[in-house]
Amino acid sequence: MRFACLISDNFEDIEALGTVALLRRADIRVDLVSVQNEPIVTGFYQTAVQANKLMKHLKTEDYDGVFIPGGKHAWTLREDISVLKVVREFYEKDKWVMAICAAPIVLAAAGIMAGKHYVSYPGTEQAIEGGIYEQKMTVTDGKIITAIGVGAVLDLALEIIEQVLGKERRDRIQKNIRYKAFETEK
Repeated sequence: MRFACLISDNFEDIEALGTVALLRRADIRVDLVSVQNEPIVTGFYQTAVQANKLMKHLKTEDYDGVFIPGGKHAWTLREDISVLKVVREFYEKDKWVMAICAAPIVLAAAGIMAGKHYVSYPGTEQAIEGGIYEQKMTVTDGKIITAIGVGAVLDLALEIIEQVLGKERRDRIQKNIRYKAFETEK
């Protein structure tokens, strides 16, 4: 299993790096892909990140899905024709498409959200025409997985792990990271 995480300057640091770290913990390969085609990308909170790959070298056939973290960069990505093309390609090839916080606006701009259930950061719903908003931490509709924001990073990563690798792997990772430890040990 291999995913591409699309990042550009002003991505939300925790959403990108926290989710990627948890997916890697579950043995999912994740490449940090620089949309701006520069090897160093800086998050909104000034975390400088070395990308594994540049967008100009991204081939959807090499991946099982794409993940877009939120942050201010989502507003830029939704105007980027190359990003919209890549999102549509993943969707049309029946691969995983995942987004958190404001990033579902990118999925909407790519034209894949009509009739789809989703969650996004409050206030971004008006930019997601045709989608069906749900007030949940994460929402899965087919192979589209969305999450509300930073507070849902663990929930999102665990949902992705369960969807692509199964409940047993999710439970093992959840136990290992001690997430909701006292709730799950009753």
